[in-house]
Amino acid sequence: MEGSRVAKKEGGSKLPWIIAGSVAGVLAAAYLGLCAFAMNRNAVLPNVSVSGIDVSNMTVEQAENTVRASVDQRAGDIKLTLVYEDLEESLEASQMMFPGGNGVQAFSLGRGRFLDSGWQLASHALGRSSRIPLDLDENDPALKDLMERMERTVEEATEDHGYQVEGDRLVMTKGAPVVTVDWNAVKDNALSALQEAFEEAGSGPVEKRVLLSASQSQAEEPDFDAIHRAVYTEARDAALDLEAMEITDHVVGVDFDVEALRTAYRNAKSGETFSIPLTVTQPKVTKDDLGGSLFRDVLGEATSSVSGSGARKSNVKLAAEACNDVILLPGEEFSYNGATGPRTAAKGYQAAPAYYNGATVQEIGGGVCQPSSTLYYAVLHTTLEITERHNHRYAVGYVPDGMDATVSYNSLDFKFKNNTDYPIKIVTSSYDAGGGRKLNVKIYGTNVDGVRVEPTNGVFNVVAPTVQYVPDANVARGSLVLDREQNAYRGRSAQTYRTVYAADGTQIERQDLGVSVYKMRPTVYHYNPADGDPATWPGGQPPAPGATPDPGTTPPPTDPGPSTDPGTAPDPGTEVDPPPASDPEPEPEPAPPPSDSGLNPLPNPSAA
Repeated sequence: MEGSRVAKKEGGSKLPWIIAGSVAGVLAAAYLGLCAFAMNRNAVLPNVSVSGIDVSNMTVEQAENTVRASVDQRAGDIKLTLVYEDLEESLEASQMMFPGGNGVQAFSLGRGRFLDSGWQLASHALGRSSRIPLDLDENDPALKDLMERMERTVEEATEDHGYQVEGDRLVMTKGAPVVTVDWNAVKDNALSALQEAFEEAGSGPVEKRVLLSASQSQAEEPDFDAIHRAVYTEARDAALDLEAMEITDHVVGVDFDVEALRTAYRNAKSGETFSIPLTVTQPKVTKDDLGGSLFRDVLGEATSSVSGSGARKSNVKLAAEACNDVILLPGEEFSYNGATGPRTAAKGYQAAPAYYNGATVQEIGGGVCQPSSTLYYAVLHTTLEITERHNHRYAVGYVPDGMDATVSYNSLDFKFKNNTDYPIKIVTSSYDAGGGRKLNVKIYGTNVDGVRVEPTNGVFNVVAPTVQYVPDANVARGSLVLDREQNAYRGRSAQTYRTVYAADGTQIERQDLGVSVYKMRPTVYHYNPADGDPATWPGGQPPAPGATPDPGTTPPPTDPGPSTDPGTAPDPGTEVDPPPASDPEPEPEPAPPPSDSGLNPLPNPSAA
């Protein structure tokens, strides 16, 4: 129709917007999924390195181990040198300790915020890289030592300090230039140089040189803390270097009040010379003191007679040599088992008589308790602290009762501690004299006060050996055979004391070292069982062959008499270390139990 108008429809098509929204939703969901995957992924991002060490796609543990191994390998090629004019001090990176933790740092990269994690993972997968610095400890002992060495070197080489130490005072002139170095900046530069060195290392040696610059204060106030660091010295005693066997020098301590110096400086006029007091601390032990007194005195000495077979004498000598020239610093503890180690045939020890469950047997190392007992007897003549000691099952003959020390590896030990202020040294010697073998032990040290120590003992509760009959079909009828391997010993107890006397003879202390209890071992005879128990023999005589013993009476047997003195074990050694098959030294019958004040000094151990 002419002139008619067609009405326009309202609202265009919404499909493009729906499609766009759907795509955006899918992309958002995909990204959120990527973020979730990135956060839960158990690996470091791609293209991540720690100071040049690739840790891409590794677990925390793998990254940590990789960095640690690479650092250990590269450290041997890295050298850090601090330089001031013509002065140098260096550090090998292998001397440093690295705290670790870079594996955790690398793993944490890209996991800070959830919505960022997906982008971090995608960008690193497409080529983006991240470099994490090596975790270095600014308080590392080796780095700290380098800084201190360089500071001392610079201080000693600088002629015009603007101050000087004169006796017990610090003298300073206000306005005079004082050379100072910003050591905090030096440390920061050193750490940065180490970072660069680890990134560059891997193909050969790398040296980083850090140049130091100094400033001279004139109008401005000097760095009083730097002056304190330069002057302060900690007192140090002279000491014995066991590796070099040399005496290190002592150091006199020097200190001052920093605030007192600052106040005095501000109160002084320009160009005025002033001073403040120094705190000077003298060491307790100087080099002259230690050099002149080191091992100068015999603190204790003992000698014992060595008997038995050649194998036993060899064992005694071998164990004594293991203790020879052992040095103990103040506070250190001596262990006999630690000094000798296991007594094995590979070390040269031989089979010799020993105790096993109270019986005498042949055992590798038999006799090694004589050196421990002789050493213990020497220690009893000193004030050294006894920390572990055990007496033998049977009393010995080479040291007095209560003065022995049995040992058994991984079981019983003899230990004592150096409780003096000076080192001590054990010196042993084995020699022949007077037709017999002797073992001598000396303990050298420093007897500052001139004290004298005297061990004493008392024997009581003596038990005479009984007689024991053992049937043995190999024994001829009508006879008794003495068991010469199982020697009879009297049982007894011994109370031991150690008395300390001053140089003028005044008693200082009497130490109760306890009671040693020694068992009795019977005299053993073997008889033919066909003869009946010897305890039933009429008149102590065996019955005639074929006769039946009279069961009616049991008269006491005739004592055949042992062939050895039953009083003392000639050499019990250890609990697996018995007397040799030789007669012991005869000894007098022990006295009744002594009173606490009636003990007599012990005899010379060489006569025991």
